[in-house]
Amino acid sequence: MDFERWKLFLKVAEMGSLSKVAVVMKRRQPVVSRHINALEIECGCTLFYRTGRGVALTEVGEAILPRVQTMVRESEQIMMDIKGQAGVPVGAVSVGLLPSVRIASEFLGAALEKFPQVTLHLTEAAGGQLAEQVAMGRIDLALVLREPGALSPSDEALVTLPLCVVGPPGDPITSQREIALAQVQGLPLIQAKPPNVLRMHIEQAARRAGVNLTYGPQIDALATQKQVIAKGMGYTITTRMAVREDVAAGLLSAADIIDPRMDLMLVLVRSNQRPATLAIRKIARLLAEEVRRLPEVYGDDESPSFVPLTVQ
Repeated sequence: MDFERWKLFLKVAEMGSLSKVAVVMKRRQPVVSRHINALEIECGCTLFYRTGRGVALTEVGEAILPRVQTMVRESEQIMMDIKGQAGVPVGAVSVGLLPSVRIASEFLGAALEKFPQVTLHLTEAAGGQLAEQVAMGRIDLALVLREPGALSPSDEALVTLPLCVVGPPGDPITSQREIALAQVQGLPLIQAKPPNVLRMHIEQAARRAGVNLTYGPQIDALATQKQVIAKGMGYTITTRMAVREDVAAGLLSAADIIDPRMDLMLVLVRSNQRPATLAIRKIARLLAEEVRRLPEVYGDDESPSFVPLTVQ
């Protein structure tokens, strides 16, 4: 059995075009057609309908598609396991990152240098979405926010993220360096809709402090939140890192919340839906190291974006 032909079968099924597959895989189209024809002869049936706009799977092709996907995935995993036993990290690793924690370029550069045979797939999304994808096995690793004291046994806490109140530039409240949570009472807050770890943390702190929160529009996207706030349409409570560059550029202002202290933890979570290959373990360790360096990297900031964990 020629596994390369079956991998080609999957690519043609995905793209629906022999010519597109030829371009992506850097082969001539007649070569791609010849391999598909040989596969159909070997199977004794037609796997693709040829149409004027490309190709489409036949009923037989549709029926065997899931089994071929499993077969190819397992064959690739076997090769990765063999190389992993030899101490060479190899294979694909998917990593989820938060938009507010900007370490993608540094992390990717270090990974490419140290592990050239590892193929990284980076996904950027909200923490709740990343946690869900990790739980379902769609992502191997992810950075998410957690409340102190709410870690699961498999979570790896990396750094502490101080929270701040963010407003438009020159705002009399958020232009202060530090404020109490009580000063937020009555301000129209623009936060993500629940369920959301950050919002839950804010509301719990407000209840404990006896502060009544007022909400404006609910906006999930951080970039949109910042655009709306910059125009004076409200405020938000978020991590200092999420707005660090905007504050430095004079696009927003931010005041650290010190009464009470409101911090979240940046945590590395791992999927338990697939074996932790050597590549996954090495990439997880590298990602954790890069994040733990952040307090030092941004140590000259007047207001810290990252704080090292305190050992209890």
